[in-house]
Amino acid sequence: MTDRTPLLVQFPASGHQGDTLGLNRYRKARRDVQRFLSSRAKHWVILTLIVLDVAGILTDIFIALITCELDRRDEAWVQPTRDGLKNFSLVLSCLFLIELLLSLWAEGPRRYLSSWVSCFDAFVIVVSFAIDIMEHGLAEEIASLVVILRLWRFVKIVNEFNVEASEQTEEIRQRLEELEKENSDLKDELRRYKRQQDEEGLPS
Repeated sequence: MTDRTPLLVQFPASGHQGDTLGLNRYRKARRDVQRFLSSRAKHWVILTLIVLDVAGILTDIFIALITCELDRRDEAWVQPTRDGLKNFSLVLSCLFLIELLLSLWAEGPRRYLSSWVSCFDAFVIVVSFAIDIMEHGLAEEIASLVVILRLWRFVKIVNEFNVEASEQTEEIRQRLEELEKENSDLKDELRRYKRQQDEEGLPS
């Protein structure tokens, strides 16, 4: 009976160890996502997507205005081109939505939405995605409003550049601290060397 007792005790420990391992993996995944979301590569990817999104919006507006002004809305190339731009916009909306969901999961809703910039950007992303997957009815009535909201991306571009500049400033600050520490260590080493030389030069 006593020989089997250790085996029975091991079962809860094994289950607890599995839960701990799963929790550690979950935390590691969140840290990895946080690291990616705050990386320079992510900011440049988002900047590229924003520029493409704004370019697509302005191109669609330009085509709509020109074809309406010249009365060429019924030409064969107009509707396929605008449909292609809408599909392109939907793809970008999906990517922005994925980025939003990852940010909410990695940083937590309370922390991520603590900034009004993030709150408004999340609102624009969700509304834009909802409109992009709707093709008729109410979506067409409020499409112009969504276009205006998505031009908010210009502000987002400035914000991304500010983040990039902040990261560079932080890197410079850390480098200065390292150099100051190295300088201080060299001075201490020089003092110890000078003290040692003075001691060796004293008469016995």
